[in-house]
Amino acid sequence: MKITEQLISPSIAKQYLENNTNNRSIKPKVVNRYAKDILDGKWKRDTGEMIKISKTGVILDGQHRLYAIVKSNTPVFLHVISDLENSIFDVLDTGTIRNAGDVFKVSGIKNACVTPSIISTYFNLSSGKTGIKDARLTNSVLLDKYEDRADFYQNITNKTQSLYHSFAKILAPSLIGGMYCYFNDINPNDAESFINQLCTGVNIKNDTILVLRTRLMQDKVAPRKMPSTTKSALIIKTWNAYRKNDTLKQLKFAIDEKFPKAI
Repeated sequence: MKITEQLISPSIAKQYLENNTNNRSIKPKVVNRYAKDILDGKWKRDTGEMIKISKTGVILDGQHRLYAIVKSNTPVFLHVISDLENSIFDVLDTGTIRNAGDVFKVSGIKNACVTPSIISTYFNLSSGKTGIKDARLTNSVLLDKYEDRADFYQNITNKTQSLYHSFAKILAPSLIGGMYCYFNDINPNDAESFINQLCTGVNIKNDTILVLRTRLMQDKVAPRKMPSTTKSALIIKTWNAYRKNDTLKQLKFAIDEKFPKAI
């Protein structure tokens, strides 16, 4: 690791950025805010702000500041730390907060914007939570879980993105994929068949799926949306009916009702 203070000119910033690969997506609002601070003279020297660069040239921290220097066309003094390991990216939380998609992208993982939310929803469901937002896994934990079953998650994500469009974007990819993984642990064949029937409406074998599809489509255009917990519960109730070969003419989930468990 080497630390130096440099006057980063727009041309030097461009050079750093051109050598950068596999980094997270740029947030234009952040770049614009930083550029305005630079032009307004609010960007102070010796604040401890650092550009962190890995041994392979990946900017682990600071790419928004570099883009701001380019945008403002104004040189800025910054400290630069080089020769860092790529693996520290997921634990860096300074500057613009990194979400799991950022970490997956810099790790070279395909479908980086979708896969982490699928894993998070799956983890919540399999842990007895209600679905999407109950427990937030750290970026490091999400990455570890992905690496344990990388092929599985990529397969689920690819199918999920197709199903998401088949169902006119009525269900979020995180919920489709999370439920797919959750049901797959119980019975892979039934999981694939159920999720396909639910999202495509083709070859439906249980009328409860039709009831659920109607509820979800009505919710899409309703002024007051169904809570995510209710939506998750109704999907699981429909799955259970499908597995037991029962037919439910109505799907309900009361506020004081215990969250269902998939069978």
